[in-house]
Amino acid sequence: MIRFILVLLACAALLAFGGWYAHAHGHVDKLPSFFYQTLIFLVFSTAIIFIYLYTQNKPDFFLQLYLLTMVVKFIAYGAYIFIVILEDKPGAVLNVMFFMCVYFGFTALEIGFLYRRITSGGKH
Repeated sequence: MIRFILVLLACAALLAFGGWYAHAHGHVDKLPSFFYQTLIFLVFSTAIIFIYLYTQNKPDFFLQLYLLTMVVKFIAYGAYIFIVILEDKPGAVLNVMFFMCVYFGFTALEIGFLYRRITSGGKH
C-alpha cells in the first residue's frame, strides 16, 4: 500500500512540476485554470479509494466493492467537473481534458496495484 501511495505522489509531483516547467518555459501557452486543484483532488480521491479497497478482506465481494467505488467516483467527479465548468466556461475544455487524462492515468495505476494484490492472494 505504501508503494502505491509513493508512486501516486511521485506521478502527481512529476505532473505538477512538468506543468509548471512547460508553462514557465513557454512550451504551453497556459495551464488549465484548475490545474493544481484537479491534481490534488484526484490524488486524494484515488488514494482514499485504493486504501479502502486494499484493506478489504472480502475477496468474494471485491468486484462489487470495486464497482461501488466506481459509481461513487463517477458521481463525485461529475459534480466536480460540473463546478469547474460553471466556474470557468471559456477554459472548460482544457480543464476537462486535463481531468480526464489524469483520471485515466491514476485509475490505470490503481488497477495495476490492485491487480497485483488480488492475483497474489492478498500477500502484497
